[in-house]
Amino acid sequence: MISSILRIIALRSSTLLILIFHTVNPWMNDMIEWHANTLWHHTESYRHYGIDIGQRMTVFRLNDNSLLVHNPIALTAGLKEQLKRLGKISCVTTANLNLHQHLSDWWLEYPEARFLAAPGLYSKRTDLGFDGILNSTTFALWKEQLYQTVLRGNDACEEVIFCDPQSRTLILGESLLLLREGSLARRLTGRLLGCSKEARVPLLYKIQIKESKLLRQSLQEILTWPFDHILPVHGDPIMFNGREKLAAAYEWAFNNNS
Repeated sequence: MISSILRIIALRSSTLLILIFHTVNPWMNDMIEWHANTLWHHTESYRHYGIDIGQRMTVFRLNDNSLLVHNPIALTAGLKEQLKRLGKISCVTTANLNLHQHLSDWWLEYPEARFLAAPGLYSKRTDLGFDGILNSTTFALWKEQLYQTVLRGNDACEEVIFCDPQSRTLILGESLLLLREGSLARRLTGRLLGCSKEARVPLLYKIQIKESKLLRQSLQEILTWPFDHILPVHGDPIMFNGREKLAAAYEWAFNNNS
């Protein structure tokens, strides 16, 4: 019992230190080790209507010691060197069909890696030789390690969602946003969008939802997963009580009977 309590305290303390480090400089040059030797993330500057909301790449170490890159960002010399030190990249994917701007550079740089398309991206980027399309069935390479599904209901932009049970972290795309830290303009934008204190579903994503029943089914599956924290593609990391915060952000979907 005591050892279990000590493990929880250690995990929360290390996670809190990561949050403080991220808050001091959210667009730092080095990747942040989110969970020891298994999960990293790196955020670059990304402007949306003139406001820098950031764009996050996440890297998983798989059980075979290779790397899965989720949402690849600009491939700089510094980033290549950091990835080289971590290991060999075996798979590259994006959260949705919109997050593909840097894929060409990665495709040329890592020809031995498998490139897996999010729903809709295979037909959008016919110039790339994708090795497969991700869906709600967990891909074989990480079947015994990660949870995977597709957040449905938004035909314009379905997202592939991951959960790493070891770090108790959910990996999302553009379906959730928190703008609590950063510049004054960024924080004011968070207030205007209602996501400065708690994570919320971005308005554009929300109005694109056409099949509420499919969305609810996806959420019901995701909310059974073992996660406490959330790393969305944009905005701040969402720390602690992740399942409760995700359910609160999508409460409107559960109240919609259509």
